[in-house]
Amino acid sequence: MTELIIILIVCVLILFTGVLIKYFKAYYLISGYNTAPREVKKQIDAKALGDFIGRQLMIAAFTPLLGYGLKRTGLVWGIEVGFGLLIFIIIYTVIKAQKFNPPEVKNKSVTIILLINLIIFIGVGAGIAWTAMPPAFNLESEQFTISGAYGVSIKYDDIEELNLAAEIPSLSMRTNGLGLGPILKGHFQLEDQSKALLFLRSASGAVIIIKRHTKPEIIMINYKDATETRSLYHSLNKKLNRDELSREEGTSTNQLTQNVPQISIADFDYPPDYPKFEIRCDEQQLSWLKGDSNFTGKPGGIIGNTMFGINEDHTNFLMPNLVKPETKLIFTAAAVPGLNNPEYKLHMLDKDNLFLTYPLNNNAMVAPKEDGEYVFIISVDWGNGDNSISYWFKLKVNS
Repeated sequence: MTELIIILIVCVLILFTGVLIKYFKAYYLISGYNTAPREVKKQIDAKALGDFIGRQLMIAAFTPLLGYGLKRTGLVWGIEVGFGLLIFIIIYTVIKAQKFNPPEVKNKSVTIILLINLIIFIGVGAGIAWTAMPPAFNLESEQFTISGAYGVSIKYDDIEELNLAAEIPSLSMRTNGLGLGPILKGHFQLEDQSKALLFLRSASGAVIIIKRHTKPEIIMINYKDATETRSLYHSLNKKLNRDELSREEGTSTNQLTQNVPQISIADFDYPPDYPKFEIRCDEQQLSWLKGDSNFTGKPGGIIGNTMFGINEDHTNFLMPNLVKPETKLIFTAAAVPGLNNPEYKLHMLDKDNLFLTYPLNNNAMVAPKEDGEYVFIISVDWGNGDNSISYWFKLKVNS
């Protein structure tokens, strides 16, 4: 709601300025004209200039509102599109307004305006590009460090709560940060008026939420790929648990595991209405289990909760698929009417339970050449809303 109010204020101010210039002859509001020498003003048709500038501003006033409407219909970049149109119209207006200048002033004015705009765009673009760069997350011995714009270091003993939420809490407004489509970075305010420091790359899906003892501002983190978000969460959680164990005397592993909920393979069942998925090696069909999923099966569908499946803590449930070294595996995900063609992304789980990108050629991979057991995660994305599913499988390579 706050975002809409701000956009409406911007629109009204631009519209009001355009009306003043066009209908009330407030030509002193036209930059360049109000500071021009008297002899230059005499050569300018003020009414024609005012009509042009006023009309352009009245048109431009509705572009932010158009962007907000696009965002409400599901276009993540809607706000950016609206303000991009606003900037384009203003630049076009400034350049075209030079035709009202006397010939001896026109060329010089256009050159200066273009040069100033170029400098501004380069500076602003460089700042936005640097701010929008993905942050680096480092699990150090004593603290968790987030590098890059708005970076912060958090001591492990300052973390009061660490949670993996299914969805991003509702945001009220940006106070000092960047909102670029799905990328949200910097300081924001939530709908409950609390403050948050955001490092978000995806507008939906799982999000890590960190509450600290020393500061009321919570921290939210996610990746574009939900599996990477879960990987960082589990790595950070293990780091906290190890530190907790080192501080608590007399606490045994058995005592800690008594409170862990029991998981069975039934928790990873594949819903019957989900798309058919197969992994084949020669004529053999390999086994797999469902991981994270955000799937509606509908164009533009947005799901309220990420449905979690298997993760790196449950790889013992995976049945090993026996294959030869460097054997070719083919992934086949069924097409879904109204959605995009499925796109694939492959990761391998290393010995430290971190996700490493694994080579993938369209929908095919080649098994490792070294003997051993390997765990893989193939993520399939049908796009057009929340329509992605990850599948976990284990290979036992034996020559």
